[in-house]
Amino acid sequence: MRYRGRRWNNILMFSVIAFIGVLNLPTLIKAYLIEPEPEVTVSSPYPSLLNPAAELQALHFANWSVVLEDDHWVYQFKETTVPQTISAQELSQRWKELVGTEVDSQTYTDLSPQLNTPHTIEVWYQDQEEPQRITYYQLPQFWLLKNWNDQWLAVSIEESYLFPSFGSEDSFKSDHLFKADHLFKVDKLPISDKSPKSDD
Repeated sequence: MRYRGRRWNNILMFSVIAFIGVLNLPTLIKAYLIEPEPEVTVSSPYPSLLNPAAELQALHFANWSVVLEDDHWVYQFKETTVPQTISAQELSQRWKELVGTEVDSQTYTDLSPQLNTPHTIEVWYQDQEEPQRITYYQLPQFWLLKNWNDQWLAVSIEESYLFPSFGSEDSFKSDHLFKADHLFKVDKLPISDKSPKSDD
């Protein structure tokens, strides 16, 4: 009787184990037999102005710059230090995230009569020997900028969002590349509470 009772106990134990195995079978099949689906990366339909795969180090405008120094973004001015309305960190982030609508060659040709003097911004990335030079035009309704991939982008955005005022309205509009010699540095800057408004 003891042997028969022990045998039934063993049968019952194995039955429970088999039942648990059946319950977990779909999970085991999914984990070991079915290959996981590849992750689908959804790319933005709007091209980036700056290279998204490169680490931004500096933006040089006509008379001032935004530069990464010791993991902190700071302003550098060519002639003198002036008050700022936005932090260097926030401004650099705006430029890094800037995207636009690609302008095809025919549209660019149609816009050519409206394009006056081109302006240039010099962009430096980490571990790159040559900078990206952004050529841009300001039109009545939008900005026209050439991105890192040689695409012309139309960007409708308020001027102060990308070009904060430093006391001179035309301080950033120059045909000459910015020369980073004898610069004044600003380490502590007030952060603006006002959010920018895009043009309609």
